[in-house]
Amino acid sequence: MDQAFVFILRIILMGGGGYLIGRNRKIGGGWSFAIGAILGLIGWIIILCSKKNNKPEFDDMSSTGGQQ
Repeated sequence: MDQAFVFILRIILMGGGGYLIGRNRKIGGGWSFAIGAILGLIGWIIILCSKKNNKPEFDDMSSTGGQQ
């Protein structure tokens, strides 16, 4: 019983960590959770090798006060 609890806890923690790492990457949160849960630390390394999403660039509106 203890081994099953540890196994389930490991899957949740490693998958959750994978999700947190991969949610802003091209691989996505769902796949990152699965890879982290199945492969553990090696999965985290794979997720870290995935490219980051491009964040949109915002224009500086402070000089116009937000008015056009």
